[in-house]
Amino acid sequence: MPTVRFTESVSKHDLDALFEWAKASYGAESCWKTLYLNGLPLGNLSPEWAERVKKDWEAGCSESSDGIFLNADGWSDMGGRLQHLARTWNKAGLLHGWRNECFDLTDGGNILFSLERAAFRPFGLLSRAVHLNGLTESDGRWHFWIGRRSPHKAVDPDKLDNTAAGGVSSGELPSETVCRESSEEAGLDKTLFPFIRPVSRLHSLRPVSRGVHNEILYVFDAILPETFLPENQDGEVAGFEKMDIGSLVAAMLSENMMHDAQLVTLDAFCRYGLIDAAHPLSEWLDGIRL
Repeated sequence: MPTVRFTESVSKHDLDALFEWAKASYGAESCWKTLYLNGLPLGNLSPEWAERVKKDWEAGCSESSDGIFLNADGWSDMGGRLQHLARTWNKAGLLHGWRNECFDLTDGGNILFSLERAAFRPFGLLSRAVHLNGLTESDGRWHFWIGRRSPHKAVDPDKLDNTAAGGVSSGELPSETVCRESSEEAGLDKTLFPFIRPVSRLHSLRPVSRGVHNEILYVFDAILPETFLPENQDGEVAGFEKMDIGSLVAAMLSENMMHDAQLVTLDAFCRYGLIDAAHPLSEWLDGIRL
């Protein structure tokens, strides 16, 4: 397998601007309330969703300076009650983006229960997602394959994205998810799956319109043959562009890339020596790596 070596560099001015973007976009906010489920700190509530939880949780809700505490008769009951509350909000028009797809909530190791994925942001629960950086060498230079999201996507339509990305569904392993998403979104077949390798994990924590995005990003790289042309299979990607470092940095500085895809790309920049290890952006990325 060839070794990726970029001949380009990223200017200090651009790195400074990208660092300011990272600080402004990510991190806990002082107004958030910690959500405790059966005594465990498992979520983060924005002020809006904190008030809704206190109002609509039927029994076993209390509040202190530490956060909001929800109690139920075990984890199965907790999952069922959260699902019921989320569906009530959805029917009332308060919670959008219902997918009829569940994510697993863990305590860091054990699965506690599964819950509709649209409910994770209102409760600020920790979800999991995969992101694939597809790299290829062309005319003696290395490039990233970057997708453009469909204009019909409910979240970040028309924004630039990684080669493939998606949430880890209930019962799936990240290694399974990345192969499924790579096949559906970029047309990778089984002969290319061996090129996919895990390289990093990042904690993405940021405010969003639906609450709090709290997610572990499982990052994978794939060095793809020059002859491979990604082709979307599921209608979620409008097209792909082979981008060099200059055009990719320009797109990020213009805010044309979705947040987590940009975060994953910057993490790749670190791995491939495009960010000075002494720059604050590199140190910040070290702080959110798991």
